Amino acid sequence: MAKILAVYGSTHGQTEAIVERLGKALGWFGHEVRIWRGENLPPDYSLEEFDAFVLAGSVHFGHHQRYLRDLARRHVARLNHAPSAFVSVCGALAGTWPKAESEARKYLEQFIEETGWAPSTSRSMAGAIKYTRYRWPVRMIMRVVSARTGRPTDTSRDWDFTDWEGVDRFGAELADRFAGSAAALEAPPRA
Repeated sequence: MAKILAVYGSTHGQTEAIVERLGKALGWFGHEVRIWRGENLPPDYSLEEFDAFVLAGSVHFGHHQRYLRDLARRHVARLNHAPSAFVSVCGALAGTWPKAESEARKYLEQFIEETGWAPSTSRSMAGAIKYTRYRWPVRMIMRVVSARTGRPTDTSRDWDFTDWEGVDRFGAELADRFAGSAAALEAPPRA
């Protein structure tokens, strides 16, 4: 089985919860998973000991976390050489806004274009609106945006839109995709 590194960027905790859940799913299939928060990487970290990679970031005001983009750019050759996945957690997918899917796809593709990384697979997932964790101005901005896009506007509580069964299914898909990655990386290239 593969040794997998999952690195995430999470502003209010939803992406962290998604990555933890993916890590558990990968573990169920016998993979060894290490999870690192992208802004707190170990000072002496190396990607060389890993067979496969998952990077996950959340979209805030149109962008994923800068430190996640920087990591992907810095290690693009390694990420492109190994099986890898990118997960974009996007609030646009929640609600009834007709442009939600295209908006989420735009953010995902923007990250890939900016970094030069070509992940083996990628997925946009709905996140959460955590009104109770936002400071007052952000809470009001998010309320206005939510009203325009068909999302809940009750700021007295948080709203979770993540399809957790879908996260489990994606974890199983990744487990299958990454299953042969250790052997494939050790094998000499085919002529």
